[in-house]
Amino acid sequence: MIEKMLEENNGILKTADVIAAGISKEYFYQYVKKAGLEKAAHGVYVSPNILTDEMYLLQAQFPKAIYSHEAALYLHDLAEKEPMPFTVTVAASYNSGGLTKRGVKVYYVKKEWYSVGLCEMPSHGGHTVRVYDMERTICDIIRKRSEMDIAVFTYAVQQYARRKKKNIPTLMKYAGTMRIERQAREIMGVLL
Repeated sequence: MIEKMLEENNGILKTADVIAAGISKEYFYQYVKKAGLEKAAHGVYVSPNILTDEMYLLQAQFPKAIYSHEAALYLHDLAEKEPMPFTVTVAASYNSGGLTKRGVKVYYVKKEWYSVGLCEMPSHGGHTVRVYDMERTICDIIRKRSEMDIAVFTYAVQQYARRKKKNIPTLMKYAGTMRIERQAREIMGVLL
């Protein structure tokens, strides 16, 4: 059963998932040792013969972190290169010490904004991660425009404007919620 779970999860196992499937911790840890699985993070084990999906592993360790800003642009193919460091958003009350120790750039938002535009999509490693949708991501980079590399910002909004599947009404709804409607109208008006 553990081998099936390992295969279904592309070589990555979380202790919590194994226990939820009714397998004891003791048996699982015996399997980890026997199979030569490597500990990637607290409660996360990987097969030694797979390429590591850093985005998935980070989120497995910090499930409240949602990929945003440059990391979300990358996942939505609105960036030219993979962001370093990864960028995530958490609720303002979240203790992000573990994330910052890992070199992750953390953005904090009001509790009521935290789930706006939340979706799931595959990382480039093929695992499902939590990320903000394109419209929320565009709003996020408009809000933090002064902190962003201008080339990254410009590329992202130009690519978004060219997309057939963009949703301008949703973008403007999010912009209203986040109190950046005027800036979003100015930027999108120039591009559309």
